[in-house]
Amino acid sequence: MDIDLGTAYRSARLEITRLATSHDESRRVPATPAWTIHDVVAHVAGVIEDGRNGNFAGAPGESWTAAQVERGRDKSLDMLHGEWQAGASAFEALLTSGSAPWHSVADVVSHQADLAQACGESARIPADFLSWVSATLRGAYTTSLAAAGLAPIVVAASDFEILRGRFGRRTRDEVAKWFAVDAPEPYLDAFFIFGSAAQPLNELAPITF
Repeated sequence: MDIDLGTAYRSARLEITRLATSHDESRRVPATPAWTIHDVVAHVAGVIEDGRNGNFAGAPGESWTAAQVERGRDKSLDMLHGEWQAGASAFEALLTSGSAPWHSVADVVSHQADLAQACGESARIPADFLSWVSATLRGAYTTSLAAAGLAPIVVAASDFEILRGRFGRRTRDEVAKWFAVDAPEPYLDAFFIFGSAAQPLNELAPITF
């Protein structure tokens, strides 16, 4: 499937902007490391800033993302949105041309869903991107299983659940239910890219378009 990753990124960026400006920016976002809505915007804007400046030391670890949040702490939400928009246009063009990494889009869509959950809304995600990223994440998981000496397995989960699960927004118990195996632990160990969630998020079903 051909996918315009720049368009998918822009869709998520505009939706994050809508969510952040229509809700209290100090609201906590349960799917993140104790961040507020303001902190999430500081992070996604900071990723673009770091990319432009070639600052990838520690990426994509906690020290790298925490520094982005800290840099944006005293900036207004309007300032963060302005900085993000100013840097994102060129980045979105790179994504469209295939010259920027796809996981940048998966990350920003994940944070869009994080904000939607925190605000009691359904995440609005383009159907073509959700299908594409799920297939990509499933394929990468199969590769990681082979590297671990494990047989392929059917993961009985929707495209949205695959995205949310692999990016650490589901608990081990939730994901274990997707595996039809007697001993799921080694499969769980290989599944999570950023670790598992501590508590269920109980998200609303997404709206695709």
